[in-house]
Amino acid sequence: MFRFLILLLCALFAACSSTDEPVALKQWFDDQNIATFYGKQYEEVDVSVKSLARGFNNSAYLIGHYAALGDANGAEHVIYFGLETLKALSDSWQLRVDSVFYANFPSKRPDKDLDATIYWLKESRFEHDSLWLKFPVPFTNHAKITLEQQPGGSGTTNAFKITLPEELRAIEPPNGDTLRLLVGIRLHESGTVLRIAKPDTSDVSGLLRAAQITNILENCEHCLHAGIRESLLVSFEISDKKIMEGRTVVFAELLLPKENGTEGSELGLPVPIWVYAHNNGVFIENYRIDSAYVKEHGYHPNFIFREKGDEIKLQVTNSLRNYASANPLPSTFDLSLQLGFPRDITQDPFLFSGTFYNTMPAYARYNFSAIKEGETAKLRLWFADYDNKK
Repeated sequence: MFRFLILLLCALFAACSSTDEPVALKQWFDDQNIATFYGKQYEEVDVSVKSLARGFNNSAYLIGHYAALGDANGAEHVIYFGLETLKALSDSWQLRVDSVFYANFPSKRPDKDLDATIYWLKESRFEHDSLWLKFPVPFTNHAKITLEQQPGGSGTTNAFKITLPEELRAIEPPNGDTLRLLVGIRLHESGTVLRIAKPDTSDVSGLLRAAQITNILENCEHCLHAGIRESLLVSFEISDKKIMEGRTVVFAELLLPKENGTEGSELGLPVPIWVYAHNNGVFIENYRIDSAYVKEHGYHPNFIFREKGDEIKLQVTNSLRNYASANPLPSTFDLSLQLGFPRDITQDPFLFSGTFYNTMPAYARYNFSAIKEGETAKLRLWFADYDNKK
């Protein structure tokens, strides 16, 4: 609101001013200690990483539009089905592939049968969604199964058929009462993630609900995985804190060393890095699209899995303002980093909203060991210019 009033005042003064009145307006701004100029020059200070910590939530969540089954880049995705039925299960199920995803990535479309394991156990009662899949009882029954291709048009796979093991089909509802089962499927083939359309009762007999759980398979202290609920908590120490005393931060940019190459990029597309508030997971930084930079260099500076450039540039203006407003200044400047959805900036470099790439994750992994403890990054700061009054 305050900014709006300033803009309104500027418009009024400009619309009905004499030659001398803009000078008077500038004097009024100076008297109110409001910046009238934001310079293009920045000041740069060193920052060092004091600690890195991964935050990961592997709790189950109900399947929305699609699910992932399989593992890639150190993360495994398992699908679970909650069943309620008054009769025995059907002989077979089907898992429909996500046609939208595979239309955009035809090279990722599965072209062979896949081996898997199916697990099951009886559930004694219905649990609310928030309590379901807490696994109070371990699975005791399992069998090997095959996901058999079901061809569609042009020889592509539209679905996978699952023939249920005889032991599972033989389970009968108790005395005409409701049979409740929990069934899980884990893919055997490493390095393959199937995108599955949300199943319904025509796909899985007796289906009440379906959920997915993701687990991290590797012990990589500095790795961050895309497409899952994981973040990297980074604490930075600023070498010269006095540079911010009594000054207004107009813009702030964090420069981190970047590892070139596309290793860990499942889809071969660049992935952006988002900045969140430390601890509470609130997105606090605007997604800055510098169109002139993209036009000149052919990439966006906060994207990984790109060959060009040796640095990652992250806008951290709001974070720095919050940090600088504290008295005394905290010992560390803390951020939470997450990997976003893949982008094809060659097709749509500036307007990303509404594209396919905003909704379909890549199950990628990036190693942030280049910013491990002891190595130096840079913080660029643009300060408000109060006509030589800081």
